[in-house]
Amino acid sequence: MNKIYECEKCGVVTHERDHLCVPKSVDTMDTYCGSTGNVSNMCDSIRENAKFTCVTCGRTAEKADLVCDTIKLH
Repeated sequence: MNKIYECEKCGVVTHERDHLCVPKSVDTMDTYCGSTGNVSNMCDSIRENAKFTCVTCGRTAEKADLVCDTIKLH
């Protein structure tokens, strides 16, 4: 099972720890999806890789399976 990381600065989630400015490990999607992340100030290092967002809470992610109600950004 892949680890999931959330940026403590902007709330973006990814499997790639190195893509985040202030990464923290999270256990499951239930830990972060549904709680609003500060996506208005997205870290520069993740901005190009973030391709999906959750319609419910606005959480941004690199992969569709990291948020529950997904739409593609690009």
